[in-house]
Amino acid sequence: MTTPENNSSTEVEEESSISSSLRGALKTELRRIRRPPYSVLICISVNGILVTLLWFFAPPWLHDLFFSWDNVYFFPIVLASWMIADVPATNQLAPDRSRVLSSLDDAEGLTRLLRAKHLAIALICIPITVTTAIIVGFVTGAWVTMVLTVVWVSTVPLSSIGIACIVGVLWPYHELPLKTRWQRRAEWRRILLRWGVLIVLPYGLVPALGLIGMAPSLLIWWVAKSFGQSGKGLDVAFLAGLLIATPMALFIWKRASDYAAGLAVRRSTFLTEYLSDPSLG
Repeated sequence: MTTPENNSSTEVEEESSISSSLRGALKTELRRIRRPPYSVLICISVNGILVTLLWFFAPPWLHDLFFSWDNVYFFPIVLASWMIADVPATNQLAPDRSRVLSSLDDAEGLTRLLRAKHLAIALICIPITVTTAIIVGFVTGAWVTMVLTVVWVSTVPLSSIGIACIVGVLWPYHELPLKTRWQRRAEWRRILLRWGVLIVLPYGLVPALGLIGMAPSLLIWWVAKSFGQSGKGLDVAFLAGLLIATPMALFIWKRASDYAAGLAVRRSTFLTEYLSDPSLG
């Protein structure tokens, strides 16, 4: 008979090592996300609310500061990019330091861990962005554009997450309480400045990386629009870009996660020292 104690010990064992399968690693990651302090869920939710308020209610000068396109079809795409533009997409090693430290000689296992984290973030964001795309489709009646947008928000943002995780391999940081950071403000370079830069960096880096995945779709769409295309013509252009962007995004995601894991193994001496000591900030 399985008891709560047995379940708890099984979960602890799973979360102290990396699962031998991507599916198992993903299940473990989803369990971690659903437990306090819910940092991933909070970051994604706050970003989603913020980008929605900026898109629909910000004054023109502020709207133009953050967004380049006014077409409502781009809203689900921008939402997908900005929801992942936070520390869960970059600082992925330090919050899971026990499993990382036990696997710094295992590039394959670290790749599996990183991909599980990426897919977990995607599984949280995709239902929200897909629902948004469907609502836009119902409001506008642009059904073909809606379907294309659903495919885009379900696949292309993976390339951004894949590349962004490299930041956490190069510059990880521990999740110290704000009170602790303030008490140690005399060490401001490491405890405040370095941390401050790294928590702000994703807001510029992740959307910028998103342009890599968006480039084929936007370029073909822009060319079609510059030649006077509209309606179905733009949908065909969007589809053509998507046929390039989707496999390209999946390729970038896989290669970037491979590279990040290999980089972590090569930096194992630094990462072992840093991740073993939360007092390093």
